[in-house]
Amino acid sequence: MSVTALDVRLRFSPEAEHRVGRLAVTGRDVVFQYDDAFVAKGLQISPMRLPLRHGVQVFDRAGGLDLFGVFEDSMTDSWGRRIVDRHFQKTLRRTPTALERLAFVGERGMGALTFHPPTEPAEEPGKELDLVKLAVQAWDFDDEKLEEALTELRRVAGTSGGARPKALVGLPKDRKASLLPGDTDLPAGYQHWIVKFNSRADIKDAGVLEYAYAKIAEAAGGDVPECRLIETKKGRFFASRRFDRPAPAERMHLHSVAGMLHANYRVAGTEYLDLFKLTDGLTRDYAQKQELFRRACLNVMACNRDDHLKNFALMMGRDGTWRLSPLFDFTFHTGPNGWHTLNVAGEGENPTREHLLRLANDANLRERDAKAILTAVADAVSRFDKLAKKLKISKRTADQVISRLRLLRTQ
Repeated sequence: MSVTALDVRLRFSPEAEHRVGRLAVTGRDVVFQYDDAFVAKGLQISPMRLPLRHGVQVFDRAGGLDLFGVFEDSMTDSWGRRIVDRHFQKTLRRTPTALERLAFVGERGMGALTFHPPTEPAEEPGKELDLVKLAVQAWDFDDEKLEEALTELRRVAGTSGGARPKALVGLPKDRKASLLPGDTDLPAGYQHWIVKFNSRADIKDAGVLEYAYAKIAEAAGGDVPECRLIETKKGRFFASRRFDRPAPAERMHLHSVAGMLHANYRVAGTEYLDLFKLTDGLTRDYAQKQELFRRACLNVMACNRDDHLKNFALMMGRDGTWRLSPLFDFTFHTGPNGWHTLNVAGEGENPTREHLLRLANDANLRERDAKAILTAVADAVSRFDKLAKKLKISKRTADQVISRLRLLRTQ
């Protein structure tokens, strides 16, 4: 039976859970209505496109989305969506609806929103995980060797987003302890992490390259989540601490810029300046603008041209205060047709330091602050050569990256 309505809750912790409202499909329309009690709390979960107010709001189907952007952010995309779709084809012989995808996510998704009733109730943690086994299952699924993702893989990977296979896991602070599924609240002594596996289309060094880039961003003064490089007999996997789970039973509300603006993140041409306007309007914090400029510099100077709107997000805590999420999905990427997805002061094909400084001026950053950030980023990016040797990145990959970075340094 198809899901036509879901209750939406905002769960910061077991003790701080709010019923947000009701999401439903009525005829051809997707509608949402906030609970009156939630409106009285004043917590804006999506201030741009689903503002807090009484009455029914109808989705305008903008940006190629299926739902209001704040709920679209909770759905799986790319690799995780393939897992969900294959499961529905196996069990119901059809593709799931948007609300069925949310019901599949239930209480197990990213961020603090939960959807009820869930079709796959969250399980209590306890069963140990084997990363190598999960990676092999992910590759077998890619190679069509599995009719559908096995239960364990579906559980820890079926609610994740992004193009590369990944698993939501609980890593122990004591590294000798066992690994647990990370789609539920974790026991004491564990932390929520995301582990990325290389897909068949990835280069062998994908994991270690993303780790090197995280270290570059950290050296540049960026807000970077704790990360690890996990060595296994099947490869080196990049792992990142989940910033939407600051403690075992605590959550942060997470909203991508694409979802917040109802923008099609696959379409290039949006300006970085639009991100500054949004960030400034929500945070009113000059330090957040500095951090955003640092990320623009990193993307340009380290050649991460996959800088689309879904790779930028904001977070809200239980007090309703917004801030930029820590950096994520930052690695070497030559971009769609060699262009940046976002324009820097009108330039997408070949942005230079001059374009970055023009962006800083347009965003009302102090010139001395912008130049200091540029210098720090340039210094951090110049360390890639040594990092590549230290991390034993293959010569072929290292040469490709170094060649591009040297070219960018001359601009």
